[in-house]
Amino acid sequence: MFAESVNAAPHIAALFAEGAVAYQTRERFSADSLLPQEQQYLLKAVPKRIHEFAGGRACARAGLAQLGYGTVALPMGTDRAPVWPAGASGSITHTDGVCAAVVASSADIRALGLDIEPASSVKRELWRRICTPAELQTLQSQDERTALQSATLIFSAKEAFYKCQHTLTGQWLGFGDISISIEPNSFTVRPTRSLQIAEQSAGPWRGRYLHEAGLIVTGLCIV
Repeated sequence: MFAESVNAAPHIAALFAEGAVAYQTRERFSADSLLPQEQQYLLKAVPKRIHEFAGGRACARAGLAQLGYGTVALPMGTDRAPVWPAGASGSITHTDGVCAAVVASSADIRALGLDIEPASSVKRELWRRICTPAELQTLQSQDERTALQSATLIFSAKEAFYKCQHTLTGQWLGFGDISISIEPNSFTVRPTRSLQIAEQSAGPWRGRYLHEAGLIVTGLCIV
C-alpha cells in the first residue's frame, strides 16, 4: 500500500548530507497498513495517533526500500523513538496532516533529525518556555509576522537537533540547553551548557530549513 501513497521528497533530503533519502505523505493510513510488530503500539490509540504513526512508518519504509532494505518493521523503543534496522539511521515527523521520514545508511550519516511545523504556529505566550534570552531578544526586535515565523523555526530547529543527538547519546534536553541562530536557509545550534553529543561531534552544529505550503521543515544530521 505505502508505495502508491507516499511521495519521494528530494527537497527534504537536500536538507541533509549526501546519502539521505526522504518521503512524505498527506494520506490517512490505518493500522492495517502496519506490520504486526508495529500494531501492538496502537491498541489504545486515537485515530489521529494511528494515522500519524502509520503514515510516518510508511514513509520510512519507502525510504528504507530505496536503500535496499526489504519490508522491515520499525518497532518503538523505550524512549518511544523508532528502532531502525542495523546499518540504517533515520527520523520521522508528522504534523497538520503531513507525515515525513528521512533515512540513510549509518555509514554515511550517523544520526538524522527531521521536524515539520505549521508556519507561525508558535505563539507569543510560548516564547519564554522555548527561547533563550538571546532568542527572545531577536524575536522582540522583529515585526509580528516575522517573529511568529522565527519562533516556529527556532522551536522546529531545536526539535530536529534533539532528535538527532538523542540517537547517539540517549540524552534528554530542555529548550534552554541550546540556542539557535537563524541564517538564510540554514541555522546554527550552540550549546548553553555541556552536552554529551559534544564528545562525539564538536559543536556548533548546522542544520537547514525550508518553507513549503505553509509549513516549516528543519533538518540536521551528524555524519
